[in-house]
Amino acid sequence: MLLLIITTIYFILILTFIFGLFFPNKRTTTKKFKVSVVVAARNEEKNIGNILGDLVNQTYSRDLYEVIIVNDGSEDTTSEIIERYVSQHPFIKHLKAKADNKNGLIAKKNALNQGIQSSSGELILTADADCRVKSTWIETMTSYFTDDVGMVVGFSQLGNPKKQYSVFEQLQAVDFLSLMGAAQGSLNLGCPLAASGQNLAYRRTTFDEVNGYQKIKNRISGDDVLLLQLVHKLTNWKIRFAPSAKSFNWTQPERTVKSFLNQRKRWASNGSVQLRLNVTFFIFLSIMFLANTILFIGSPLYFIIYKSIRVPFFCLAAKFLIEFMIMYKGSKIYLRTDLIKYFPLWAVLQMPYIVFTGILGTLGYFKWKDRSHFQELTTFRTDQ
Repeated sequence: MLLLIITTIYFILILTFIFGLFFPNKRTTTKKFKVSVVVAARNEEKNIGNILGDLVNQTYSRDLYEVIIVNDGSEDTTSEIIERYVSQHPFIKHLKAKADNKNGLIAKKNALNQGIQSSSGELILTADADCRVKSTWIETMTSYFTDDVGMVVGFSQLGNPKKQYSVFEQLQAVDFLSLMGAAQGSLNLGCPLAASGQNLAYRRTTFDEVNGYQKIKNRISGDDVLLLQLVHKLTNWKIRFAPSAKSFNWTQPERTVKSFLNQRKRWASNGSVQLRLNVTFFIFLSIMFLANTILFIGSPLYFIIYKSIRVPFFCLAAKFLIEFMIMYKGSKIYLRTDLIKYFPLWAVLQMPYIVFTGILGTLGYFKWKDRSHFQELTTFRTDQ
């Protein structure tokens, strides 16, 4: 039966990721690098001061890092706040993104690329403008760059673990924690699937080796996960996950259901290109979508046709069990056991939201930073 087959494959995939979580690569180096922290910002007056405050209070040697904030057409007071920090801290640079008529880069990738091109660091660290980073962030992330490592994926979470949030916001935290758990589990097994630009680091030479964002310039998003896939596919560099809590970042969850669904649509819009970039990841995304779709729609149909709930009940129980296992393991690793109590509600709501955003993501319409975008499904090549 299709229900049993898809559920079994999904169970095995998630079980594999859980297995990978037990084998983190903790090998580090004491080598010190020149580091460039690059942050793209658009209309971030409520947040930019926070991350700049975090970045000026790093434990990493001040003469070994610079901070480059690329202002992507902000229409609020973001620019003024950045300038105040620039006037007090010479290692902070303020760039204003310009249209890239030469390479055709747009949106966030254009801003990040201009920051990277003006950087002097051997390592590039990125975070979003609404992130908060620990004082040990740079020091810890750079410590994983042994000689064979070209990229390090860091953990990021939704919400400050020390503060209270609404149930809706905590459900987002559960969802993202589970995604990051799958990302780390797959990476630990040598099969990188996902990353977040909220906490990402790579060698400048690695970035140049894949020709930067040029091969993915027609994708509106993907400055993180698609870049990860390019490094994995086109280079011999190893990709690591940073397991230390000293490297963990956090950012605010979405405030409304509308903004949350729009964010997930944007993420889903890059699913189709994985067929040409990382077949393993494409298969995983397809199985995840099919498992949720078939169980959400097929379970009631099965009952109507066969007058039995035995098979749907077994499949749902297996799905919830394996998802709880990876969420529980992740909550231990990422020090977020406070989220466990939200798992039952998340497990139920996850199915319709995966189906909904998966379908809408293929349509290519979404908003990002007050800009409307349409993402075509076929604009991707690796042989450019």
